[in-house]
Amino acid sequence: MAEFIVLDGGFLAERPVHELAVWYSRHCPGTDSETFEAHLMVLRAHMALATPTRASPVGTRIPRAKYNVLRLLYLAEEKRLSMSEIGKGLNVSPTNITKLVNGLVQDGLVLRVANPDDKRSAWAQLTGSGKSVFEGALPGVARHTQELWSTLSREEKRVLAHLLAKLRLSFFTLAGSAQVMEMASEGEEVLYPARALA
Repeated sequence: MAEFIVLDGGFLAERPVHELAVWYSRHCPGTDSETFEAHLMVLRAHMALATPTRASPVGTRIPRAKYNVLRLLYLAEEKRLSMSEIGKGLNVSPTNITKLVNGLVQDGLVLRVANPDDKRSAWAQLTGSGKSVFEGALPGVARHTQELWSTLSREEKRVLAHLLAKLRLSFFTLAGSAQVMEMASEGEEVLYPARALA
């Protein structure tokens, strides 16, 4: 059973994570416990969201990875994408994308369509059945996600999303592959160098 404690200032912490973070800061000069605790809690939150009990989005009978491919195709123009576009969208290797798409083809949810501009590549295209399966799953996924996050206020969710985006921006800035756009009042995008915000 997970054990939580309330720290000074009313901050909630998971006791073993908090104690481990304090241990790290004591044994690694120049580091602070808050960094380790934040790092460990993000990892634990990810594991909790990705556990086998959550392998399939609620309301679906398809694995999460296949659901995510259907989502990408559903949102795509003409309901089709190249394998590399799917890989980029899911941050998954080409081998895994091929397996996922092959499974969806076998299920009748996706078709492979030849690319007339490049005979070596093919697109994955959503079928009518694939569209129906995705649309049927969507309300359950939305309801489950809303319930899961209901303990946080809208402001807390905005702050969390901001902090996680800032953390990811730091990763991409270090890799030299980030850009930041701000939506101006009239819908105009303003581009900033990533290092200015990191």
